[in-house]
Amino acid sequence: MGASAYAVLNPNQNRPELNTDFFDADGKSFLLISEAYLHGQWGNTELKFGRQILDIPHADSDDIRLIPNYFEAYTLSNTDIKDLTLSTGLIRKMAGWENGVDSSTFINIGETLGTEAIEGVLYAAAQYEGITDVSLSLWYYHYADIANILYAEAGYTLHASKYLDITFGLQYDASYDTGKALLQAQEARTFGVSMEFVLEDIGLHVLIAYNTDNGSTGASGLSLGGGALFTSMEDQTLDAMGQAAEAWVLGLGYHFETLGLEGLNAGIAYGSFQAEITSNYNAKELDAVVEYSFNEDFSIVLAYADIDSKTDSLSDYTQIRVVANYNF
Repeated sequence: MGASAYAVLNPNQNRPELNTDFFDADGKSFLLISEAYLHGQWGNTELKFGRQILDIPHADSDDIRLIPNYFEAYTLSNTDIKDLTLSTGLIRKMAGWENGVDSSTFINIGETLGTEAIEGVLYAAAQYEGITDVSLSLWYYHYADIANILYAEAGYTLHASKYLDITFGLQYDASYDTGKALLQAQEARTFGVSMEFVLEDIGLHVLIAYNTDNGSTGASGLSLGGGALFTSMEDQTLDAMGQAAEAWVLGLGYHFETLGLEGLNAGIAYGSFQAEITSNYNAKELDAVVEYSFNEDFSIVLAYADIDSKTDSLSDYTQIRVVANYNF
């Protein structure tokens, strides 16, 4: 059995410019029993029932605010077959800043998505790692009376030299409405490709990623959390555009351990998000992130995002996020 709780304190609840991403729906302090679960394992079969953290495609913790996303879920996995993990689960509720209603409480998944209550999201998955340097996964999600989603991902790492590794990634994400179609038509067919060049000896990482969707309703916006797409940035994501579109991202990361500054990491990324009809949506984003771990207990993250809109219907804006964590 396990349990955890979050207490979030707002020291000044009367400021009109308050960012409610951090607090409850009214911008006030709250206490949340974030985890309360039963966890068991018999042989190669594992189950977990109750409030818990999930980090799977289309449902993830996305820990970029005061608390991560949490889920009320019932999950089961099995590894009887060598190198193959089979899993299934039911996700019923969600808490955290991305549940769309009130981060301080667990909300029915239907309400999180902006429609009436549903029984939850059923999923099933197969993940295979029996080929050296290759990873393969296939996921199916059933959002009752909303949509079915099929997600597939493949990765391959090429050891190009003693100093250089190149990781290639492919992804496919499709969704189609089902039952009552409570969120109207759903027809997403999203493709993604990525390449990451890693020069670990000098601390350098370079990422190139691209996503495109040719479905009639754009990339699926049914993710419970940060989403599964390769091009998702601090603010802009292809699946939030609601129309056929494409996105590309170029990123550069560096860890300063090679210079004797252990615990210091930095990254910068630039991306473009453009609808098929560019007059509907066209935005560029520049991100910069610095993270420093003073020791095992204390760390701080500074993230900056600048969004430059190229269409009259959207405004330019910036985001600055500073999060400090102390563990004891």
